[in-house]
Formats: sequence, C-alpha cells, structure tokens
Amino acid sequence: MEPDSATYVISVLAQDRVGIIADVSNALFGLGANIEAISQTVVGHYFTMVMRATFPAQCIAGDVRNAIESQPNLVALVMPYEASRSGPSTTMTGEPFVVTVVGGDRPGIVRGLTRCFAQRKVNIEDVWNEVRQDQFIVIFKVTVPHGVDPKELRYDLEHAAEELGVSVRLQHQDLFTATNSLSVHSPRG
Repeated sequence: MEPDSATYVISVLAQDRVGIIADVSNALFGLGANIEAISQTVVGHYFTMVMRATFPAQCIAGDVRNAIESQPNLVALVMPYEASRSGPSTTMTGEPFVVTVVGGDRPGIVRGLTRCFAQRKVNIEDVWNEVRQDQFIVIFKVTVPHGVDPKELRYDLEHAAEELGVSVRLQHQDLFTATNSLSVHSPRG
C-alpha cells in the first residue's frame, strides 16, 4: 500500500438484481478507487461480494460504506486491509485438493466435515453448497498442508461422512480437474 493511499476490504450484500456490480464499481470510482480483487456469488437469491480496493489516503471507511449504501438496497461492511500480520510464514502452503460430498440433506453436514479440516489444519479456500430436491451437495477446495497425509484426511472425512449419511470424495485438484473437465475439439478434416 502506498503511503498516500488507503486499502479496504469491502463486503456487499443485497437481494440479487441486475447491475449491482456496476453500481458498486461506479460508486467506488467516484471515490477514486482502484479495485484490486473481487469475488462474487449469489446464494439463495442474495448477492454477496467481497472485494479489495485502494483509495486516495483521505478516503475513510465511512466514505466507502456511504457511497455503496447510497445505491438502491445495498448493505456494505468496510474494513481496513491488513497484509499478513505475522509475515509470510502464515501463508498456507500445501497441496490443493477438492472434496465433494453428496447425500440426503440434514443439519450438521457442513459442521461435521469442516471440523475434520480444522483438526488437520486444512484450509478451506473456496466452498460451494446447494440443496436440490432434498439432496445435499457441497464442493470444498482446500489446501492440505505439507506433513498431513491425505490418506489420513480421507479416513477422517469418510468416517464423518458415514456418521452423517453422506458420501465423500477427496481428490487432488489436478486429478479432479482432469476427470471433470470437458474438452471441446473441432473435428479435423
């Protein structure tokens, strides 16, 4: 971060509608912002977004929140961005894995599986979950730290899944990508 700038992490929540990102980015542009990172999804008809943006130093968090909330039906949380407090040693290193879970919907599935991750110090990088016709589906993208045996993690997850009545699959991200990607090739003539 430049000394003459301020960087904020911004979360926006609203009922989904067309144009939210356009409205937010326009409000931030009016404050002189540069959007550096953004992640957005819709969950149950609600728009959710987290972003990081840098502003001129005189721009405070309240200014950012007020600019966003001046747009129709948006709620914003704005926090100063802090780089890793302990330095690079806190960066999660390890191997990327994908965990897929399917089964009958019931309370406690996410809790049971995420406890397995926490106990093994596995970081959840991304998660997608949906219930379709009483079928619970979740996909976790995780980083398994060096020193954690994926076979032991698989055993923990399978044990938890059995108790929860769901099926679970742990795959290295490379294998998951290779077996779940669709290649489109044009016919050779």
